[in-house]
Amino acid sequence: MKFKFAALPLMLASAVASAEQYNSFTDVDYRSTDVGIVDVDLLSFQSQYYFGALETLGPRKEFNYILPVSNIYGGLVYTDTDSGSSDSLIVGGEHYTGQWKVFGQLEDHDFANIYRAGAGYLFTPNLLAEVEVAKPEGEDTALFFRGQYNHQLTGNDYIGFTAEVDDDFDYRSVSSKYFTALSGGQYLTAGLSLTDTDNSDVFWGGDIEFYFNENTSIGAGYAEDESYYFDATHFFNRNVAAKVAYGSNRDFDDLDVFSLGVTVQL
Repeated sequence: MKFKFAALPLMLASAVASAEQYNSFTDVDYRSTDVGIVDVDLLSFQSQYYFGALETLGPRKEFNYILPVSNIYGGLVYTDTDSGSSDSLIVGGEHYTGQWKVFGQLEDHDFANIYRAGAGYLFTPNLLAEVEVAKPEGEDTALFFRGQYNHQLTGNDYIGFTAEVDDDFDYRSVSSKYFTALSGGQYLTAGLSLTDTDNSDVFWGGDIEFYFNENTSIGAGYAEDESYYFDATHFFNRNVAAKVAYGSNRDFDDLDVFSLGVTVQL
């Protein structure tokens, strides 16, 4: 009996050590959209660096629902169509000090710039409230209120919720994500989102992803407008993963969206 209790801390330490930790995430993606005779090609590069290590929940690309870690990020998107090309730049960051959070973002598009800034407060590690100001160039300033709540279940399992409204209550949205560990080293996530605006009906979408193990997963999604997608991700090692996806719409048989990508986590 004494031996069992003495071995317990070693077993726990081994379990903790088995979780991977990462600070940076970089994605390079290519997407081709064909709608009849119209072709749209998109190439994107995105990178994010956290000033504290993020620990995986099992799968190499699954982390806690709320991540109170300071970070900076940036991305470039190049779009090529039959009628011309355009590019966009996005840079931003989040800084946590104690329970407070401040953040900002700049979106530089060919047609206009969009400026975002805000602040948040962590009431508990599982409850975050934020207020954000968005100012599109040449348009009125918009104010958004956002809340995130993580309900922790057994082990690393959780169900998380995010709700957001604007200051006029013209825009309202809520989303959720469920993560659970299955038997045999397999995992499952499921998500659902609802968006309601004064100018349209409620729009909903859902997705699901199944992990065969920590490295390989397949997923699918479906939305209220009859659009759908299938995707797959595979990590060749702890740092490099490949992604592939196909999407379409039941109302538009001639719509085909193919995408390929590479993720590097360090």
